[in-house]
Amino acid sequence: MPSESLLSALQTTAQRGVTVNIIVPAKNDSLMVEWASRSFFNDMLRAGINIYRFNGGLLHTKSVMVDSKFCLIGTVNLDMRSLWLNFELTLCVDDPEFCADITALHESYILNSTLINQDDWAKRSLLNRPVEQFFYMFSPLL
Repeated sequence: MPSESLLSALQTTAQRGVTVNIIVPAKNDSLMVEWASRSFFNDMLRAGINIYRFNGGLLHTKSVMVDSKFCLIGTVNLDMRSLWLNFELTLCVDDPEFCADITALHESYILNSTLINQDDWAKRSLLNRPVEQFFYMFSPLL
């Protein structure tokens, strides 16, 4: 679950016309995280961010690719808990071959994913929305 500043940065980036793809697991190992993370989908979709739900099992990769030239890979979930409480690490890589491998990995994930359609997302069950908002309140703790 992104912090407000990360969410804002992602939205601003997408609104500038930059392609922003986020790949999340279709099935999460934490029910609370699953519901809380879904509370961010609407705002991200409206900003033009592509959200893919990976169908190939639990997706635990934590990586960011920038312009196919620079990547971040590590244990950090890009949330406040990972950054401030767990002291997790991320490696910054500026190597074309390594970045090509990570890009290929991301592309394979996308091929095995379902893109969330904004119109379909808006039509989800009305019962889901309060559940998402309820778990959103716990997002700083997750």
